[in-house]
Amino acid sequence: MSQKIELPIVSEVICDVVVVGGGPAGFGAALSAARHGMNVVLMDEGGMLGGLSSLGLVAPISAVSDRSGNDFGGVGRELINNISKQSSDAEAPEAEYSKPSMVGLVMLDMLVRAGVHVHFYTKLVSTEREDKRITSVIAATKSGLRRFKSQQFIDCTGDGDLFVSAGEEYVYGSEPGVYDQLFDLGLARIHNTTDQLTIPDPGSVQPSSVMFTVGGVIDKDGWSYCNKRYTYQDFGITRKDFENLPYAGLVGFEEDGDNLPLPQGRFLFFKGARPGEYTINMSRVIGVNGADADSLNKGTIDAELQILPILDMLRRFMPGFENAYLIQTSMRLGIRESRRLVGRKVLTGADVVKCTPMDNVIAHGSYGIDIHDPRGKSMALGGPLRCSAYDIPYDSLLPKKASNLFVAGRCISVDHVAHASTRIIGTCMQTGQAAGTAAAMCIQSGLQDSGDLNVRLLQQELIADGVLLHVPGINDRNMDLVDQNAIC
Repeated sequence: MSQKIELPIVSEVICDVVVVGGGPAGFGAALSAARHGMNVVLMDEGGMLGGLSSLGLVAPISAVSDRSGNDFGGVGRELINNISKQSSDAEAPEAEYSKPSMVGLVMLDMLVRAGVHVHFYTKLVSTEREDKRITSVIAATKSGLRRFKSQQFIDCTGDGDLFVSAGEEYVYGSEPGVYDQLFDLGLARIHNTTDQLTIPDPGSVQPSSVMFTVGGVIDKDGWSYCNKRYTYQDFGITRKDFENLPYAGLVGFEEDGDNLPLPQGRFLFFKGARPGEYTINMSRVIGVNGADADSLNKGTIDAELQILPILDMLRRFMPGFENAYLIQTSMRLGIRESRRLVGRKVLTGADVVKCTPMDNVIAHGSYGIDIHDPRGKSMALGGPLRCSAYDIPYDSLLPKKASNLFVAGRCISVDHVAHASTRIIGTCMQTGQAAGTAAAMCIQSGLQDSGDLNVRLLQQELIADGVLLHVPGINDRNMDLVDQNAIC
């Protein structure tokens, strides 16, 4: 039952650019807009920047270079370099990829130095618009409702909260027939398993997870067990032995034929920055709608209740994990997929895998297609790109109706298959940087519609800011590259 109430606006903030969402995309957008002379507000409903790269403990900052090792540069590389500067000599050289606790702090330092006004504990509740232009957004704060008036707005919420509030077209989960692309591309298979592929129903989303870190691991041969499925027999136990465990039959630990019951069917972990520390990516809850309050709440409860049983199984079965202890768990559920914009251009899975050249390219991705099975136990669908990197076009950041709204990060205008690559942290930062730069240029040029921006000038600006843009015709797009293990 809906009920209408009226609440007062207790304060008002006026700025040039409002960025909603403080994850990797929001960081890139706010930093870039501020560095181009804009008065920028970045609002986030939590108290730490970085989104899933910090609060979610998603340690690998992937897709910061092409598959040949050419660095994409930009704010993503700058962030990693700044994290590295804060690393101690005792930490591993690759520590910049494995320290979520530092990501949000370094992001905050960079944004404050650039003059960004960060508003924590500020949650979007509605938008106000006149014709095609958004005039302001209303957010809930500890002190009551606050209005943010601005010339340009950037949705970096991951779930499309801003563009949905503004009435833009979107899709939730997989579109009908979208998996036909996998067959056409020869990617209709499941990584590292003999499981048979069956197509999920339309509207399916990738499952959600809670990450956690452990210490006290002794490097033995446990790494050889990673990213594989196992039966009871592989570990010398019977189904009855497992049924006697207190968590047998709970969410994620349901009977799975002869396979050892695990939430996502495999052991999956990777080394952290310090000796004996590992990040564990083994929880899985299916059917969670990250844009629905009740579904999000239940999904979080179910995922968090998987952590201690997973730790118990690691101690029981993984060589080197016998004395592993819990260090921390993520502070938010890892939503891989929910709503996506249907914008002026929808980037497809075929565009991504075949690396279709785009004249209006403003960012790149290089991660393979990695669709975690929406129904649960299978590993991941997809496979590698056919080249070093693919183009993300400017129009994939633009909604169809609103003339002063950009979208960056996980919810840009792509289909379900393409999204399985564009959702990666490094790519989200790139689209954020492009959106923030474009928003500033639109204001400076006095443009009423972001679609009228000269994309060549935007490309030149991004290149001047250290971004490696692969202009069509320059780069080799026919590389035969090996596959990668799906980890995120």
